[in-house]
Amino acid sequence: MSSKPVIGITMGDPNGIGAEVIVKALLCSEIQSLCVPLVFGDAKIIEEAKRLVGVSNEIDVISITKLSRENLTPGRHDKKAGEASLLYIKEAVRFALEGRIAAIVTAPISKESIHLAGAKYPGHTEMLQELTGAKRVAMMFESGKFRVVLVTIHCALSDVPRLINEQKVFSTIELTYESLIKLFRIPKPRIVVSALNPHAGEGGAFGDEEGLHIIPAIEKARKAGINVTGPVPADTLFYYAAQGKWDAVIAMYHDQGLIPFKMLSFDDGVNVTLGLPIIRTSPDHGTAYDIAWRGKANPSSMISAIDVAVRLAKNKRDHNSGL
Repeated sequence: MSSKPVIGITMGDPNGIGAEVIVKALLCSEIQSLCVPLVFGDAKIIEEAKRLVGVSNEIDVISITKLSRENLTPGRHDKKAGEASLLYIKEAVRFALEGRIAAIVTAPISKESIHLAGAKYPGHTEMLQELTGAKRVAMMFESGKFRVVLVTIHCALSDVPRLINEQKVFSTIELTYESLIKLFRIPKPRIVVSALNPHAGEGGAFGDEEGLHIIPAIEKARKAGINVTGPVPADTLFYYAAQGKWDAVIAMYHDQGLIPFKMLSFDDGVNVTLGLPIIRTSPDHGTAYDIAWRGKANPSSMISAIDVAVRLAKNKRDHNSGL
């Protein structure tokens, strides 16, 4: 029996690039040496993706539905595709909670398609939180350059100020700190918190969120023994973050953190869900409908996501074993 961890990979939206990037990623010799991949999807679609790519390597697939290439509408939102992508995730989570796989790597889903299928989740993160019963979660983006964790995730920019409060900022700092120790095995994490407003509010001249919510959260974290800096204006913070000054950046909203992250790590960035009882990673890109089923998809982020999943699963096991 192989001593390599079994990593579950969900196929994502069948109308997107999920199947293609999975097939391409599993050709990578490094991935083959790291783990035993198990795809949760549809065998017929994986076979079609193999033909598209022009390969014949064996891929273990747990077929969840009976979709085939003829059922797909590549590059389009679709109820059946949404239903299938939801079922792939649910089955993989069940395997992970039962300890049958060491981690889950999720290929991208279409939020519109899962909504057509009746799901109300804004995305993977909220769905995984409900399926696992996690009390708190956060979205981290990991790369070789730096890590970003978001206080608010998928919401209108106009809603961000009212969604930021002291407890939410503190909880994100605390969860990031705990995850850096447990999952990334960084014994003394250094964390920086971004301001929301230009110049960190300039003493209230450009907004009072820093004084009302962010600074009190940082002070509370420091009293808890966390090495945290901030709030630092976002226009300078990422320059220093990219040089490795901190182990993680806490950003206040989606684009504040992800524009600089993806500018530096578009092809190899990885999304990690913090706070779950299981390990979950994913590529940091979407379904890429514009190139779906054309053989043009880049598997780099999927390769990185599998690599990070293996590393985090080992780190979590070692941490729990006291190693």
